[in-house]
Amino acid sequence: MNHNATLADIADELLDYADDDDNRLVQGISSLTPGVRSELLISDFLNAYQVYIYLFGEIPDELIIDRLLLQPASSLEKGTLLEERGLVELKFLVQGENPVVQVRIGNDILATFRGKDAHRLAIHFAEEFE
Repeated sequence: MNHNATLADIADELLDYADDDDNRLVQGISSLTPGVRSELLISDFLNAYQVYIYLFGEIPDELIIDRLLLQPASSLEKGTLLEERGLVELKFLVQGENPVVQVRIGNDILATFRGKDAHRLAIHFAEEFE
């Protein structure tokens, strides 16, 4: 990647390289310098789904994919809805280069999970909460 490129140029190169291949996208994001990667993960140049597969290394359920495809990665600074489980909502956030999933009822945060297992742990918590 060109060191003098803007974030938009880097994202364009990355998406051209990936060509709708999730594994290539993950490889491309991984190859970026940490500072550029951190900026890109919360930018308007990627969507929340692309960030999800990079950070969690897995493909979520179809409904989650549909939700995340419609959200820019910039929404992940404050959190975007992953799914609803009973009374609770699971919100996906990015802090630095770390995935975070909060279990919430309205604005009240019941639990926060970090790392590659955050989504799975949040689901388990939500199921126990019901």
